[in-house]
Amino acid sequence: MSQSLLYHAFGVRDGYEYRSTSYEKGEVQFHLVVQDDLFVCPICKSCHVIRKGGRERSLQTVPIGMKAVFLVTEVPKCECKDCGAKFEISPHFASAYVHYTEKLAAYANVLSRLMTISDAAELSGLSWDTVKDIVKQRLKKDYEHIPFKGLKNLSIDEIYVGRKRKFYTLVLDLDSGRIVWVCRGRGKAALQGFWRRVRKCKAKIQAVAMDMSGAYWAAVLEALPKVKVVFDRFHIIKLMNEKLDDLRRDLVREAEGTLKMEIKGTRYLLLSRMDNLKDDQLPKLEKALKLNEPLFAAWYLKEELTLLWEQTSYKSMEHFLRQWCARAMDTGIRQLAQMAKTLLTHWTGILNWWVNPINNGKMEGTNNKIKTLTRQAYGYRDEDFFILKLLGLHETRYQLVG
Repeated sequence: MSQSLLYHAFGVRDGYEYRSTSYEKGEVQFHLVVQDDLFVCPICKSCHVIRKGGRERSLQTVPIGMKAVFLVTEVPKCECKDCGAKFEISPHFASAYVHYTEKLAAYANVLSRLMTISDAAELSGLSWDTVKDIVKQRLKKDYEHIPFKGLKNLSIDEIYVGRKRKFYTLVLDLDSGRIVWVCRGRGKAALQGFWRRVRKCKAKIQAVAMDMSGAYWAAVLEALPKVKVVFDRFHIIKLMNEKLDDLRRDLVREAEGTLKMEIKGTRYLLLSRMDNLKDDQLPKLEKALKLNEPLFAAWYLKEELTLLWEQTSYKSMEHFLRQWCARAMDTGIRQLAQMAKTLLTHWTGILNWWVNPINNGKMEGTNNKIKTLTRQAYGYRDEDFFILKLLGLHETRYQLVG
């Protein structure tokens, strides 16, 4: 076998020489010997070293096709004649106390970015636990201490991961798209450690995007009073749709005869934007709105609210929001009045969008990726490993296959 093949394929550098190949139990074994130039004392750097026996070490490395490959090398035990130190010449291509090479560990790490640990274990020839330990060790090295100094625009949200652990609070860097903080729980308590690290790193955070959760809003204002809080546009429209749907249900319960039949079954038409409806869907919507004035008023205001983020200046956006809330209150419809009061309560955070046009779009995409991750893995028993996987989520490319 070529010495350069050993180096490029398996990471074996000078000092180890190929001796023979054997095939046992469907495995390929390359036998290596240690050359004399490695017999140097690690303490005094003397070459006056004598060999005192040794042992054999079998290390699994990158497979060839479907065959498992092992590098079988001698580990000489030596003694320095100058300083008396006793030592072993351990192979440079593998860490201590493991049965695999660094090349195979790197291969398993690459596979883990593209597939589940079970799939990576099958392709690498390692056990599930071994691959998990390899990936966890690498993630801990890369993401245990994420630098916070360059953070500017953030997104804060929570995700539900099951009945056992329930909620985790996530902080996402909107500029890089990566998760920078994960903590079990939600609300103010889950962000205490994050604020300490932000102050310690002296990060100059400019704005934070979030939904209209009072707990996170209060936590940001208390920790960073000068930072602009921006309430996410998607969640505002979602809340408006919920109010409209609540009104529709009330009207269906109260209506009778033909009117009830016309309103019933219009949920999708009412909650969809006018631009997204097909031509054959418009007549049914128009008929339902024509027969019910409160429903028409709520639907019209819902459509009009989407124009808030298309205003040409901060003042025009403020004027538009004020006028919209006034019209919603004047309708006398309970759901619209509630929506107007909510917007007035979160007035500053809504208008901050004009100065800092950020949203939770990347966070929502990340949440979907987390759901795919947990679904493919059928959950994570090791919480530390789960948190590390979330911190390294931006490097993965999971896809569900059919």
